[in-house]
Amino acid sequence: MIQGWRRLATALSLSGAAVLAVAGGAPGLAGAAVARGPSHPVQAELIPLYDNADPANWTAVCSQTTGSGDGSWIIADPFQGQGVGTAAVPAWTKVIKNCYKYGRASVIGYVWTNYGQVSIADVETQIKNWYSFYKGNIAGIFFDGVSDTVPGTTTSNQAYYRTLASYVHTHEGNNDEVVFNFGANPGSPWMFTSSNANNADIVVTFEGSYNDPGLNPYTAWTPAAWEASYPANDFSAMIYDAPGDDTAPQPGSACGSLVTQNIGYVYVGTWYDQLPPYFSTFAADAAAGTC
Repeated sequence: MIQGWRRLATALSLSGAAVLAVAGGAPGLAGAAVARGPSHPVQAELIPLYDNADPANWTAVCSQTTGSGDGSWIIADPFQGQGVGTAAVPAWTKVIKNCYKYGRASVIGYVWTNYGQVSIADVETQIKNWYSFYKGNIAGIFFDGVSDTVPGTTTSNQAYYRTLASYVHTHEGNNDEVVFNFGANPGSPWMFTSSNANNADIVVTFEGSYNDPGLNPYTAWTPAAWEASYPANDFSAMIYDAPGDDTAPQPGSACGSLVTQNIGYVYVGTWYDQLPPYFSTFAADAAAGTC
């Protein structure tokens, strides 16, 4: 749910995207049902790519992410924390459309919800705009800033987020992906216990730095006990500020821990506005189920 440019510098948190093959300009594999059963050994990626639509970065990600199983998801955010904006951006139209020719990943649109405090009408408008501005190339929505309750209150957000999930699933496609980014462990599995239309498809249960104590360090995180009762492809973890270079692809303890933590969608990187130098190795490790 990290909002705003260089949102890594804030204490908020972010996150959402599965395979598409485009036929006639419409989502292909991303329109296929996402399996809900025993977790598969191959890990896919949920990649925040907020880089001003750099063609080289998008080509690297779209051509190297895991294409098997449920595929990978790439989160588009043209206005860095503001999501879709008021009109399509030509540079973003080009990289999003081009991504599908590789048949390995699908693109989902970023929407900031401010922990249930953005009106449902406003969020629904943003959803409609994603599908309208980038017609045929958006396969779901990444809802950022999700929480169990409205901050500072005991008001439940369950009805709010179920309404948004239902809007995507019923207006845009039952198999389009709905990602809720809590950035931390939710208190219970309420986002999976309603009807399929009202449920999330992926929940981000961790988002933070690799080991910076001021940025929600991954090294101090463990999954909630209830998460073990659900398949790995229900969950995602997004780790940023992870050091490394071409010879030290990413902290071994990050991938070594993720693979044991019932996490089906992974990301390990430096900043969200650039690809880490070790991205290719990270993608290969995820494809092998070792991250």
